[in-house]
Amino acid sequence: MRRSTTLATIALTALTLTGAAALPAQAAERPAPTPAALSAPASPAASSPTGSSGPEAVAAADKSVSVSVSMDQLGHGKAIADALRSIKTDNRGTFVQEAVDKAFKAAGSRHNVMLFNLSQNYHDQFQGTRVYANVQWGNIHYGLWIFESGQFTNQGDGGWINWGFVGWYERNGGHVKFNRSW
Repeated sequence: MRRSTTLATIALTALTLTGAAALPAQAAERPAPTPAALSAPASPAASSPTGSSGPEAVAAADKSVSVSVSMDQLGHGKAIADALRSIKTDNRGTFVQEAVDKAFKAAGSRHNVMLFNLSQNYHDQFQGTRVYANVQWGNIHYGLWIFESGQFTNQGDGGWINWGFVGWYERNGGHVKFNRSW
């Protein structure tokens, strides 16, 4: 009996760590941990890097992009995923900048966008989340949120290699307050 319990615990832990056990609604509010981004002023502008940590480039074989959309209330999930898959770069910072820009445009340029390296600690309080996707670039896992308003706190490293965002916001260091565009 104890062996069955241990195996079940291991299986549930594996499902939780991979995100396979997350329901779509849960994924939109707080996706399962995986390995992303950065900021600027209160107008629809993209953020600028404040620094980076670690290598910004990966081997050419590792730079493929995969996207898994788990929530799509806008009906633009396929267009967003296709736009992100079209990015061809071996520089992480460039990838994050392009991903934020392409996601913003593919979603209709009306919502805030956050891309964050899920291996970093963070706290999010988004309202009106319309799209959530797990984005993998090489071996780095990012969360992509497209939402109306809210707050986000980066508790890890900054820099374009770990996070990027665009929309209507006010930034104070690692804390960003997002406003609706309308």
